[in-house]
Amino acid sequence: MQRREVLTLLGATAVSSLLAPLSATERAEVGAALHRRLGSSGLALQGRALSSAQMAQVRALADTIIPATDTPGAIEVGAPEFVDLLLAEWYPEAERRQLLGGLDALEARCREAHGKPFAELAGDARAAFLYEIDGKRGDPGSAEDGYTRIKDSLVFGFLSSKPIAERTRTTPIIPGRFDGCIPLRAPS
Repeated sequence: MQRREVLTLLGATAVSSLLAPLSATERAEVGAALHRRLGSSGLALQGRALSSAQMAQVRALADTIIPATDTPGAIEVGAPEFVDLLLAEWYPEAERRQLLGGLDALEARCREAHGKPFAELAGDARAAFLYEIDGKRGDPGSAEDGYTRIKDSLVFGFLSSKPIAERTRTTPIIPGRFDGCIPLRAPS
């Protein structure tokens, strides 16, 4: 399974605790509405919850997590700006502070390990740094928690963007063949 297929399956469930009371359809509608607002106002809404340094960090994270390939990447569909707007308008103040604290902790860890901000690292150094953090649990406000929550928000912003939503909506889902009653052989 390819990375983008996995992302498609995650869909609007990415921001679990924040939008948990909403159905998947309602979550998708929230995402689409936020993207429409960003599209109608350009980048004028940028910087509502994130400082310029944090926005640079989130843009670098977006480019590392979902780079452009044969489809647009997270930056091309406005996922970092989406995250900024989501933080400003949907996150309760306490959760926003925790997430921003996690971003700051992630930045501090990067500076300690590499001597410079995450946004200034080369692509392979970014990926190696994130490899050490990805999939690990952390306390609220920790680098691990901040990374996980920003990644979830970026995936939500990416998948709910119009170009990606249209592409995944028209991609047929064809399950593979299932043979339930066949003998299994041990590998030679």
